[in-house]
Amino acid sequence: MVSILDGEVHRTWRLDDADGTPHRVVLYHDTITGVRCITVDGDEVTGSMGTSSVLNASMTIQFPVAGRDGVVLILRNGIFGFRYQCKVGGKFLKEANDEISATQPSSAFDVQVATHVQAASSGGEPVAWYLVKARREADGAATSVHRRYRDFAGLYESIVAGLKGHHAARLVPALPGKHLKLVIDHADPAFLKQRERALSQWLQSVARIPHVAAAQTLHTFLGLFEGTREVSLHVASGSIGCTLQASRSPNLPAIVTTIRPELDGAGVRVGDVLTKINGYATVGMGFHHVVETLRAAPRPLVLHFLQMVSAGNGEDGGSAEQKVVDGAGDHELEEKVKAAPGASPPARSAARQAAVVASRKDLSASTGLYDAEL
Repeated sequence: MVSILDGEVHRTWRLDDADGTPHRVVLYHDTITGVRCITVDGDEVTGSMGTSSVLNASMTIQFPVAGRDGVVLILRNGIFGFRYQCKVGGKFLKEANDEISATQPSSAFDVQVATHVQAASSGGEPVAWYLVKARREADGAATSVHRRYRDFAGLYESIVAGLKGHHAARLVPALPGKHLKLVIDHADPAFLKQRERALSQWLQSVARIPHVAAAQTLHTFLGLFEGTREVSLHVASGSIGCTLQASRSPNLPAIVTTIRPELDGAGVRVGDVLTKINGYATVGMGFHHVVETLRAAPRPLVLHFLQMVSAGNGEDGGSAEQKVVDGAGDHELEEKVKAAPGASPPARSAARQAAVVASRKDLSASTGLYDAEL
């Protein structure tokens, strides 16, 4: 049960279809405002956006999944609480948190915040990026990906929202505090090093909680999720060290075609999809827009890429480029991009969504000439 004062709550249910393909149903519900929404495999269910407050009776929200009819129930629990259920094909599903066994290993990942770098923001001010290194113990898959402090804050909020009303919530340590820039210089090397160590300790602590280690929100933050690996690149100056070409998918506009010697060992591969420029998503930008934005963006900058890996062993599973060129994997890759850090849950405010769009427009202002040699 959750209280009407708990605020944002997430609930997840998993099921497999007849051929073993996994599906995920997620409910987002703000117990204070009543705003709620359902996604199935990352897509918002049409008609699920609305309100379910303490003033309403219990709510039933229908949706299709894997060729079956499903329903999520938002139920009043006494005067001051809610509880949630999901039923598919006439059978109730067990909520994801309740599927975690007490005997499950305490950590599925070896993680650390290894270092930090700075990159220019759209306004020209430097911002700190922390390099997160992760290795999945089940198959040895590993990656290194840059995250901002706000990404850590988003992870913390998602973890807390997913565990509200569950006994594991008390195991989650508080995120190292955010300090006002007027009080502490966020560019001070001593401050950045101290925050780097604090974030590393915090991340290691939450990764040892079984309910967090099994959650997709952690997997996407670490850059290892569902046959996909996210990698990032810090470009100190000049060229980004690779060339790009347009893909056939308008929503995944740019893919890597060649790697220059200076990128050897950086983790970027031919066929990777460029997904973010200084944290802003490239989805829907168009290839020419991406190229112009890269040329105009001040250095240093941070780029993020997605690459496909084989599920089960973390090895190369065919390039993301091939998925896009074949025309069969662009929707799948778009879902991976939406799941990555920086994408807001559908139930969050329209104002936040508008701010993201405005920020991306700010970033791409003052564009340069078209040139795929970057």
